[in-house]
Amino acid sequence: MNPIEHVLEYMNVDIFLDKIYNNRITLTKEELKNELQQCLVDHEHVTKQISETFLPLMIDTEGSILYIDERFCNQLGYQKKELINHHFRILHADVHGEDFYTRLWSTVQANRSWSGDICIVAKTGEMFWFRTNIIPIKLGDAAFVSMLVCHTDISDLKHDDKRLIETIDDDYRKVFSQLRNLTFRVQRNQGARDYHFRLFKGNLADKIANTLDDKLNIEMMLDELMKQEYHQYFLQAFNGEEVMFKHRYQGFYLYTTLSPIYENHEVIELIGSSIDITLLEKAEAKVNQLAYYDSLTNLPNRSKFRKDLQQAVRHGDHYPFAVLYCDIDRLKYINDTLGELIGDEVITIIAKRLDHLIQGLGTLYRYGGDEFSLIVHGSWQEIKRISDQMLSEIKRSITIQGHEFFVTSSIGISYYGEDAMTVEELINHASIAVHYCKVNGRNSRLFFAPKMNEMYNDILLLEGDIRKALQRNEFELFYQPKITVDTGKVIGLEALIRWTHPLKGPIPPSTFIPLAEESGLITQIGEWVIRQACYQHMDWVNQGYLPIRVAVNVSAIELQRFDFANQVAQIIDETKMDPTFLEIEITENSVMQNTEDCINTMKTLREMGISLSIDDFGTGYSSFGYLKKFPIHYLKIDQSFIRSALIEPSSAEIVKAMIQLGHTFGLEVVAEGVEEEDILALLQEQDCDYYQGYYFSRPLPAKELTPILCEKMG
Repeated sequence: MNPIEHVLEYMNVDIFLDKIYNNRITLTKEELKNELQQCLVDHEHVTKQISETFLPLMIDTEGSILYIDERFCNQLGYQKKELINHHFRILHADVHGEDFYTRLWSTVQANRSWSGDICIVAKTGEMFWFRTNIIPIKLGDAAFVSMLVCHTDISDLKHDDKRLIETIDDDYRKVFSQLRNLTFRVQRNQGARDYHFRLFKGNLADKIANTLDDKLNIEMMLDELMKQEYHQYFLQAFNGEEVMFKHRYQGFYLYTTLSPIYENHEVIELIGSSIDITLLEKAEAKVNQLAYYDSLTNLPNRSKFRKDLQQAVRHGDHYPFAVLYCDIDRLKYINDTLGELIGDEVITIIAKRLDHLIQGLGTLYRYGGDEFSLIVHGSWQEIKRISDQMLSEIKRSITIQGHEFFVTSSIGISYYGEDAMTVEELINHASIAVHYCKVNGRNSRLFFAPKMNEMYNDILLLEGDIRKALQRNEFELFYQPKITVDTGKVIGLEALIRWTHPLKGPIPPSTFIPLAEESGLITQIGEWVIRQACYQHMDWVNQGYLPIRVAVNVSAIELQRFDFANQVAQIIDETKMDPTFLEIEITENSVMQNTEDCINTMKTLREMGISLSIDDFGTGYSSFGYLKKFPIHYLKIDQSFIRSALIEPSSAEIVKAMIQLGHTFGLEVVAEGVEEEDILALLQEQDCDYYQGYYFSRPLPAKELTPILCEKMG
């Protein structure tokens, strides 16, 4: 009896197999493997007695290792758990061809023992030769269920062959090491369904391994892949598909291909190849950044907005949203007066504020220039709340290089499902709403309404008519007297522009002035108003009337022009008017948009002898600190407070406070919109200096004003 037969007899394997055969109906394949493994473990002391000569292991019919001797593991540099349930191919040294293993397998499948010499590779790559006996173990008359494999180390006898093989293998590895990519092999543990990686070669393998802090094996990368979403690709490959995918590891972008290797029509191994596409990915990311992101703010741009909006529309029925179109009011004039670098910083600050505000609610985009667009998810009420918060965030003060700014914005909103259903409709309707918002006072937000379509068309036509009105001299100045509260004497006039359209009739300034500001025509109109008022003043003087102060309104756009003071000086020189009889009225909000530069312009005008007043006081957001800095003579209380003073006690108190405030700062106070005697009595009681309003006179054309000038100043 040979030693192998002795081991089998001692272990009572035949009795064990009979037991299994008699109960095979109740045993699964996995249970069968477990029973065989346990049998070998129970009799491990027997195998140890003969392990000086034989190194036994047992494999199942699919080639997976069921049992392996501890000493055999140590010699090969493995732990048992690294080999148990893995395919025997993990030990192949790539010395024998596929035909060698095919003949071996066919012999055992025919229930015959096989003997021969096999070369096996250790985990370290070292080669060992073993004289091997493989005995099939059967279930009675049925096919064999496993194989007992016993090895005797004959590496010394095969010394010359071993050196030749190792030389060839060294050459083989050198060739692989020069490959630019990473090549690896993957085997699957049939029992635990996990994977074993081997053969990590190529320049890329060394490059990645050098990035690991503890210089661990490149297998770390592959093990990491198995914990992520890439696990599915390995399953596909072991099912016979060739798989390609991209992934990232240790700062590298890799493109990996998995190719299945078959044996007996079964995938027993994968050959993997990874190439470094880091530079390509970075280039693509750069192209994507340039194509879809704004270089100034790093926000997604108009192209990305349209792309994302298409996606939002596709899911809009389930996730309600709105398109918000936000236009920063009059940013162009900051660019013109202070330069584009300051304007860019203003845009960047506003972008950060808005992006922080809507985090988790939607996406902010730099649509272009002074425009932002947003896709915001939520109900109509939530959109309303967010847009109001946006207005507040934008008009918070901004300080850049010692300049303090107060900018405002106009927001147009188009709600999906109510205002529009398509990408183009959403964009178009939000754009119409923001334009309508800008020509109706700015610093507000409007939801799109169907009536805006017709109004928008009218606005576009009206803009062309304004240009023609300048050319055809259709504008005219009316004048409203400014009266002393205590004596009733006319001490000045305010010039107010009027326009009678040849077809549409009178068009109120509240309609065409915002449109003129929006189109940039306001500078031409403003220059015309100042020149016309100065000429009219000189005409009255030349007729023998006493000189009277004439006030003209100046828009924020005009005031922020760097050459505005020079332009006024040229008009005064041209008309020969005494500048002490010219008054320039500036709205509270206009001077707060570029405060320091506006104050410098006002100082220049005052040095010329021109009087200055803050108009519509109380409707803006200037601080008392700035009010002290303004080089002004008059404070004009907005008519909204005056008209409600007899109805709302709070308004009356505000009027009283404003009069006291003006006097505290050494200013004369003018009340606008006085229409009733009781209001005048209130002003007299509070020592207000002047008033304007229908109570004394409506604005009148110059020719109708002559009797008033004669009566009051004659």
